[in-house]
Amino acid sequence: MVLKNIYKSFGSIEVLKDFNLTIAEGEHIALMGKSGKGKTTILNIIMGFEKPDRGEVIIARDISAVFQEDRLSEDFSAISNVCLLKKKQKTAREILDKLGIESEKRVNTMSGGQKRRVALARGLAKDAKLYIFDEALKGLDEKTKDIAMSVINEYTRGRSVLFVTHDINEAKEFADRIVEI
Repeated sequence: MVLKNIYKSFGSIEVLKDFNLTIAEGEHIALMGKSGKGKTTILNIIMGFEKPDRGEVIIARDISAVFQEDRLSEDFSAISNVCLLKKKQKTAREILDKLGIESEKRVNTMSGGQKRRVALARGLAKDAKLYIFDEALKGLDEKTKDIAMSVINEYTRGRSVLFVTHDINEAKEFADRIVEI
């Protein structure tokens, strides 16, 4: 998967200038940089939500993403949220259990950290060629973050991953390579 010579501006603000990124099959990359440097723009280009002003994008369209916001259906149970796109109940229950979430519990009764783990489970339950995690561990305490990182590693082993974080320790623990923008 390749982003080559990517340029992107919003009005007079140039966000990306000659940005290049290659993601090898099965490679886990941590994307880091200060706020406003273009991390979300890169993700949006990869997912097809934005088009670069110029440059080449060669990306598999089989992508699973966990966004900064949980984007859950609040009146649904955890298992219903995870199985919205794929009806893999066995896998969904397995992931939720490993993340410490009751599968039948309604999302609108959950804490922020529990909702975050449901969003993670939904992203991991899909078989994809590329997994994108945009600040996916935000708001989790250290113990829960360690568990979540372990589950992410387990379910993305051998798959390509782009992991956006501001935490250098997360990046070092997770990534084969850190890309700073």
